[in-house]
Formats: sequence, C-alpha cells, structure tokens
Amino acid sequence: MTHSGQDNPARITAVTRRDVFDLLRAAEGGWWGRLDEVAFLGSLYDLDALPSTDSRHTTARTDIIQHRFNNYDWEDDWVFEDPRFGLLDGPDDVLLAFLSRLVHPEVRPDADEAARRVDELNRLLAADGWALRPRDFMSGRPVYAPFPESAVTRQCRGRNPARAFPSHPGTIPARYG
Repeated sequence: MTHSGQDNPARITAVTRRDVFDLLRAAEGGWWGRLDEVAFLGSLYDLDALPSTDSRHTTARTDIIQHRFNNYDWEDDWVFEDPRFGLLDGPDDVLLAFLSRLVHPEVRPDADEAARRVDELNRLLAADGWALRPRDFMSGRPVYAPFPESAVTRQCRGRNPARAFPSHPGTIPARYG
C-alpha cells in the first residue's frame, strides 16, 4: 500500500503502533466506521482464507460473526492485537493500509471527521517518517494514502503546510499523486 517508487527505510515502531491503537480506542465510534467489521476487514483481507481461532469455526469471517455479532464477547479493539491481521507487529504496509481504510470516504463519510482523524494519526506517524495524504478524491472527498516523509518534507510542511501538501483537488504535486 506504500506509494510505489518511494522507499522509506523507517519502520513504524511498536511505540507508535501502541499510540495509534490508544488513539483509536479513545476515538468516538468504532474503527470500522459506517461499515461493519466484516465489511471493513473484508476489503483488506481474505477473511475466508484466514483461519479461525475458535475450534468451532473454520475462518476468520465466521469467527468475527460469532464473537462480534452473535455473542458480542470480543472487545471493540480486538483486531489491533489479533496476529492474523498483523497490525501490532506486521509489515508497515499492513498497518498503513488499515489506517488509510479507516479514513476512506466509504468508512468515514464526514470529510471533516476524516481530516481530524488524519491529523491525529499523522502526528503519531510522523515520528516514524510516515503521513497519510490525499491521493485521490471520491465524491469530492479525499481518499488518503500513506506517503513516506523525508526530513526535508517535514521541514517544508512545518513552514507552509498549504504549499507542501495542498488539501484540495487538482493541486496535489505529481510526485504525491
């Protein structure tokens, strides 16, 4: 899910990941937004190919349905530490794809709410050299994608955010779009 052609040797640390999860736990509304958890995760993972953690079921999909919809015996933040989804200690691309989906217009239809979440996430991700930036637009709302940030980019953004990363259609520099 990283932007092709750009390398970022930085790794999203366990500290940043925990901070992101704490932020998401404290936020209003679930991480799945206007979708349900199966629809949200199904857009990122093949839930029928992932195994169940419950011997009564065969797939992650049936696990989620049983424990989140039928029994409701898993906490809302269960996914953050479930090893099948790789958010806690998997590749950066996995976490970044999850965060990009979390603020997608299909998940967060309120563009202002999505932008607030992006700002909060970017404050945390910046320490490890990443940021979510508009890559495209859907129904006039930004679709965010992860981009590596160099020290020069962070300095430039700090001086004049509108010039470094414009947030309205048609002005995203080619190297970011």
